[in-house]
Amino acid sequence: MRLKAFDAVALTVILNAAPVSAHDWYTGLKNPQGLSCCGENDCHRVGHRYSLETGHEVEINGRWVQIAPRIILPQSSPDGLAHACYTPAYWSYPPIGIYFNVHCVILGGLS
Repeated sequence: MRLKAFDAVALTVILNAAPVSAHDWYTGLKNPQGLSCCGENDCHRVGHRYSLETGHEVEINGRWVQIAPRIILPQSSPDGLAHACYTPAYWSYPPIGIYFNVHCVILGGLS
């Protein structure tokens, strides 16, 4: 079977293409205050729920975290799911534990 020139070029492009990281679409995102949303690996797909009583919440490591409306970006995620950019913080005074400093939230289906 002979490859046509177009087929050969297309095959070459496909085989030599570098894989695109799923994390790449977070690059350059800024919250409404102009601060960067994401460092190296602090943005992740998360669970999301909304109620009139608590507002928006995202699920991080099995815990539901209330989200301030000011950190929700006015765009939807490319996969239609909720994503949050956050860093863990450890509290050493009672109550001892971990909390999450959430920088940005990107919801699915807003645009």
